[in-house]
Amino acid sequence: MRNNCYIGIDTGGTKIAAALFSAGGDILTQDTVLLEGAGGSDAAALMKILIRSLQEHAAREDLDLRGIGICIPGIVYHDSGNVWAPNIPGWDNYPLLRELRAEFGDTAAIRIDSDRACCILAETWLGAAQGCRNAIFVAVGTGIGAGILVDGRILRGHGDIAGATGWMGSASHV
Repeated sequence: MRNNCYIGIDTGGTKIAAALFSAGGDILTQDTVLLEGAGGSDAAALMKILIRSLQEHAAREDLDLRGIGICIPGIVYHDSGNVWAPNIPGWDNYPLLRELRAEFGDTAAIRIDSDRACCILAETWLGAAQGCRNAIFVAVGTGIGAGILVDGRILRGHGDIAGATGWMGSASHV
């Protein structure tokens, strides 16, 4: 029986970090690529290169790739799978999920979420919020965001902007 593995992608304004994880959350291998100003389909192409490389690693190790999770520094519109990332040029309602499913959808489940949602989910899985049904993760970096868990579910809000505290006053795109 083959062991399951998962790809995790952390997209930032300057780089994309990727790792292949065991089902228990151990990092099996990892890689990073600098965006160097790339945006739109060029940024997505860099993400695809990382995913292909990790897929190849999983195949060499005889691992069963079960899912690809992608973290976006912005807003993920869950109805469409499009993303808005203010630090990545051309990612204003960009169809990232459709593009990735077209290329990798037959090999693994693909999920995209905001960095704030991914942070609180990680904390409930392996971090300080294990077993919690209500928790908040506040990230302060280039921006400020909060992943909010209420009754075991991510709080998304109108336009999927809940927790995007740095943009709430100027979010004309929602």
